[in-house]
Amino acid sequence: MTRLDRYVFRSAGTAFVGTLAVLAGMIWITQALRELDIMTTQGQTILAFVFITSLALPALVLALAPAALFLAVAHTLFRMNSDSEIVVSSAAGISTIRFLRPLIILAVLVAALCTALSMELVPAALRQFRYEITRVRADVVAFIAQPGRFTTLAPGMVFNVRERNTTGVLGGIFINDARNPEEISTYLADRGQIVDTEKGTFLILEEGAIHRRTPGKQDSNVVEFQRYAFDLSPFTAGSDSPVYRAPERSFRELLSPPADDPAYQRDPGRFTEEIHRRLSLPLYVLAFFGIAAAALAEPRTTREGRGLALAATAPFVITLQVLSFGLIQQVRNNAGLVPFVYLVPILVIVGSALSLSGRFKPRMPEAIRRRLDALAQRVVRETVN
Repeated sequence: MTRLDRYVFRSAGTAFVGTLAVLAGMIWITQALRELDIMTTQGQTILAFVFITSLALPALVLALAPAALFLAVAHTLFRMNSDSEIVVSSAAGISTIRFLRPLIILAVLVAALCTALSMELVPAALRQFRYEITRVRADVVAFIAQPGRFTTLAPGMVFNVRERNTTGVLGGIFINDARNPEEISTYLADRGQIVDTEKGTFLILEEGAIHRRTPGKQDSNVVEFQRYAFDLSPFTAGSDSPVYRAPERSFRELLSPPADDPAYQRDPGRFTEEIHRRLSLPLYVLAFFGIAAAALAEPRTTREGRGLALAATAPFVITLQVLSFGLIQQVRNNAGLVPFVYLVPILVIVGSALSLSGRFKPRMPEAIRRRLDALAQRVVRETVN
């Protein structure tokens, strides 16, 4: 790469990484707040919380990479046009395609990154995320052994523990079991400990009493005990292996799922949709790049012209985004639409290449052009003033 190539590549690459980091960070924070109960109710540490929620970052990067690339390329070309760098390069005999070479390399690298993420890395992260969430929520010891907190383990089931020592012994145990509306049982015990056996998980209560009462009646039965085993097995995770959804499967599993796979039997179209979503993603990355390059790569000497060109990309970007989501969603129920999933981005890429070569220039309706031109001029006047 020449010095000019390195300069353009560095400018666009920095803009891409910065845009992607900001967008992914903002969305990750909002998603992480939804899992805040991992710390507040499950008794997990801040490190466990960060690790579990960070497993969603690869999926965010994959979803935001095409938009981040479009914004980075549009920003770079717009700035270079504003600084007359593209005009000077053109006057020096550098063609538009030659000037775009480092940006094309960047687009191909981003497309390759998205392919690697979608094929293996994102599904693996989603599987691990689901495993960690299931494991944390099934950790009965961490869930109920939170001193001073009234914890709802299930609808109608409330636990409270006064203290927990370093050996795992619980002190001052209160359990209110109102799952059966015809009989409410309240368990009180001086101490207890959770043990795992071959028959399940039990809370061994010592030196306590059970108060049983029926709603609407004043009398209650009190049974004192020295030791009592309270069964916690219904609240722990089952031993069955989880059934992973299509986005959580590797590409090889999507191509050849077992005939008795419950998820595949329930919705085989979802597997077809996921296969073509992953295969078509690099084409859509290049299509978004093509729109930005076709609109802003040519030398422009006026702010109005640059603003109008940037505004003109909006209909193409919105249409491409809507078509990509719409077609992929319809593939699940209509396999005949599969060719259009690939045809749409290919047409955009070819159209962008023809536009850059000067053989084809898309023209917007005159009324829309005048409105956008007037809006661009207003923005320029306000910026100057």
